[in-house]
Order: sequence, then C-alpha cells, then structure tokens
Amino acid sequence: MGRQQKVAKMTRKKDQLSELPDGIISIIISMLTLKEAVRTSVLSNHWRFIWTSHAYLWFDSANVLGSIVYSSACVCQSELERQLQRCNFIERVNKFMDQRSKGTKIDSFAIHFHLGKDSAPQIDQWISCAMIMGVETIDLDLSESCSSMVDHVSSNNASDEYKFPFRILAVAGKKCGLRHLRLASCSLIAPPDSNSLTSLITIQLQGIDIKDEQLGILLSSCLFLEGLSLHLCNDLVNLKFAGPNLPLKDLNVQDCFRLQRMELCAKNLVLFEYTGHLISFYFKIVPRLVDCFLNFTGDSRLDGATYAMTRFISDLPQLKTLNLLSVLAMKMLKLPETVPTFTNIKQLVLTIFPFDDEDKLCWISYVLKAFPLLQKLQLNLFCPSFIKQPKEIERVLPECPHSYVGELEINGFYGNQHEEELLKYLLDNLVELKVLAVSPCQKVYRGFNNWVYEEANAWYKFRMERVCGWLHAVVPPTVHLRIR
Repeated sequence: MGRQQKVAKMTRKKDQLSELPDGIISIIISMLTLKEAVRTSVLSNHWRFIWTSHAYLWFDSANVLGSIVYSSACVCQSELERQLQRCNFIERVNKFMDQRSKGTKIDSFAIHFHLGKDSAPQIDQWISCAMIMGVETIDLDLSESCSSMVDHVSSNNASDEYKFPFRILAVAGKKCGLRHLRLASCSLIAPPDSNSLTSLITIQLQGIDIKDEQLGILLSSCLFLEGLSLHLCNDLVNLKFAGPNLPLKDLNVQDCFRLQRMELCAKNLVLFEYTGHLISFYFKIVPRLVDCFLNFTGDSRLDGATYAMTRFISDLPQLKTLNLLSVLAMKMLKLPETVPTFTNIKQLVLTIFPFDDEDKLCWISYVLKAFPLLQKLQLNLFCPSFIKQPKEIERVLPECPHSYVGELEINGFYGNQHEEELLKYLLDNLVELKVLAVSPCQKVYRGFNNWVYEEANAWYKFRMERVCGWLHAVVPPTVHLRIR
C-alpha cells in the first residue's frame, strides 16, 4: 500500500470516529481509565477534549506520575526527590483540573497521594472545582502510603496534616449534591456548616484526629447519613450514637485504640461492625439491628470471643446474623458448661484464624446446642500452610442432633485430619442438611457485607483429587455437594 493510500485510510478512520454520536462517545469514555481517556485526545480534532467528559477522576502516583508510589522508608529516595514528586503531582493535577472544569458533570473525585498542609490551597481549589461540577463522591487519602489497605495508614504529625474545611463543600447558589465522603490522614476544621452536609449518605474517616464532641456535631449536621465508618480515630473515647431522628443504618468502628465505651440508641441501625479491644457496649434502642460483625483484638481477644458467643447475643434478642472472627481463641474459648440457648440467630459465620490440627473441636458442639434454630452455618478456616501433624488428638464430642441447619458452607478446606473430623461430625449431626458448599479458597470479610475469595495454597492442587474423592464418599446422597 502506497503512502497516499495509507494517509487516506487513516483519514477515513478518523472521520468515522468523529461521526460517532455523542452518546456512544460518552459510553466509550466511561469504560476507560482516566489515563486512557486522556490519550484519546490524539485520535482526531473532534476527540481532543472528549476526555473532559470522564466522570470518574482518580489521581494517584501511577495515574499522574506514571510511577509506583514512594515510601518514607525508602532509603534510595531523598526528601528533595520526594518534594519534586509532590511538585510535579500538583502541577499536573492543576493543569488537568483546569481543563476538566470546562467539561461535564463529575461523579467522583479521588486524591490518593501524600500531601500535607503546605498543599492546602491546591487541594482546596481541586475540591471546590469538583463541587462546582456536581461531584457526588470525594475520596481524599493523604496518607504516606497512599494505600486503601487498612494496615498502611500513616501516623503523621497532626500539625503537618492538611486540614479539611467542611465549608468548602458549600457552593454559593447551588444545592450540594455530595453523597459520599472519605477522608484519610488529615485533620478537620470544626464545627462544620450544617448546610453543607445535609446531602451526605456515607462518611468514612480513617486516621482522623476527631474527638467525641466533634463527631457529635458532625453527625447532628448529617440529616440523611446512613453509613458511618471510623477507623484509627484514636481521639475517640466515649462514643454515643443517639437522637430521635438519627438515620444511621450501617456503623463500622475499627481499631480506635483509646475507645472505652459505646452507647447505641439508633432505631434505624441494621448493621453493626466492630474491630478492636473489648469495651463496654450499651445497646439501648436498636430494634432493627439484625446483623453484626465482631473481631476482638489484643489481650482481650479471648474474653471478647466468649462475650460475643454469650452476653452480646443476649443483649440483642432481635439479632439474626452473627459474624465472628476469632483469632487464637476457638480452641481456648472459655464457654459456659451450662449452654445458653439463642433462638434468634438464623445465620452464624465463624472465621477461625488459625485453625490448627491441635483443635479439639469442643466449640462446635456448643454452637449446635446454643443455636437450636440456626438455618445456615458458615465456617471460614485458615489452616497454617505448614501442618505439624502431631500425635493423634483424641476428640470426644457429644451427639447434638440439629434439625434446622439446611445449608453448610466451609471455606479454606484442605482435607487435613482435623478438618475432616469437623466435617464428619457436622454431617452426622445436621440431620436436615440440604446443601454443602466446600472450597479450598479462603474467604475474607472486607466490611459492610463485602466478601472476597483468596486463592488456595499452591500445594492443594496435588491433593485435590483425593479431597474430592473423600468428599463424595462421606457426603450423603440427600445432600447437594458443591465444590468450588
């Protein structure tokens, strides 16, 4: 093909792109990442500024600088080099937002980059621009790791942190449409303007210095708030959620290390999640609270697990689902000899980490006795990758026929001896079992009813055939077996 023919062919292609309807172009742009959308500007003159219609703005080191985010622990990078990165990041986002302000509505705006108070004018300007463009979601993570992983939030000096001004959410002459707000590793300028928060539906605060009184003021200003997440907010000591018109439905409190007491008086609360040391809980008015996740950590993890399986459930007679993560507790759990009965629980989720071969399984008979009307049992097992295979463990478990569990789910099942004994015991006692789902993949809870599967250990494939054969041999024909 000659040069002129190639040019003519390319021209026809560009013309075809230019002739696409705006609706089709918007769909194409929405399916691309922000970085890919910007690259479409070279396709034709018509497409030069099409990318400004991209509704989801996510600015991090990879998207803006094209590099992996740095860490303060990296000795190969000087403070001067990190400062140059910050300057380049700010300059590029400034240019981008200047162009994007001429585009269409912004749905979400995210900054995941280590910035502090010195960058406050630029950050304020970006947020103001997003608010003017009708943004509904703001995600501001200024932690040094710039990571959404909960274990990597930096504890920066509060005096160097960016101070988030709630007043910036108010746009003159325009109704605020912000619905979701996430702030990580920054400070708050309080008190907030109530008029700028009335549209918020969810708030996530992570590594934020906020005191009990400030949180109370914040909540009183959010008239339609349904979801609240507090993570590593270490100035909180006595939490109180109360108010006749409090709309809160989902509450997550995680690793607030100074917290001592929590009082819940929220008639609309449906889901409660707590991770941390054992504190004093006061459930006053929570008639709709039916779903709970608990993970007790530190020195109180054993007492916390016992509390979760006894008094906690007694305090919430309407509870239907209990999701408990037990760390080094189930085989050492101090459960009462006289087993209480909880007829309210219909679904029980136990995550056992680790589930080792020395577990005598006493806790499983307690479960069958304590929850006589249980309908679904889910066991998430985390066996160590190295099994010691000690001498034979004697397990003498009482018969506990259970007539209501119809569905049993076991994840992280590798077919080790103690896992097989656990499953055989359940098959013998769950007399009305209809469905058994077994998977070697480990199932991990991420909060707010969000689960993810992690891949099974590589060595499982070598014993997969034996495990599947064993399952088909021991599972009764009346039970539908599903192997993931």
